Amino acid sequence: MRVLFGNWRRAAHTLLALAGIAVMIWGAVALTHPRITCRGVEMHPGDACKTSSFSQVGAGKAQTYEQRLTDARISQPFVIGMGALMAVFGVVLLRQELRRRPDGGAHSDSDIGP
Repeated sequence: MRVLFGNWRRAAHTLLALAGIAVMIWGAVALTHPRITCRGVEMHPGDACKTSSFSQVGAGKAQTYEQRLTDARISQPFVIGMGALMAVFGVVLLRQELRRRPDGGAHSDSDIGP
């Protein structure tokens, strides 16, 4: 049964690591070249975006381009860090999968048993 799922696990762990790298790159690009929008429309310095809310709490407040840019720059290091964690976790899982014995048993250097 392990032979059947072993390759799938390796592929999944590799994809997780690659997805983490992609998230890191996306975060770095977004940090260096931010695209600030208001409801899908690109904003420019001096623009303001009126916020809305389902609960009406904070509805009607305007957020400037500069405020949105600051918020975006504050959030990007978190995105990069999460991508790094994803990549490291994928590599650790892949490494553990590659170290497993094909017969599924644990290896031992002991002379008295497994």
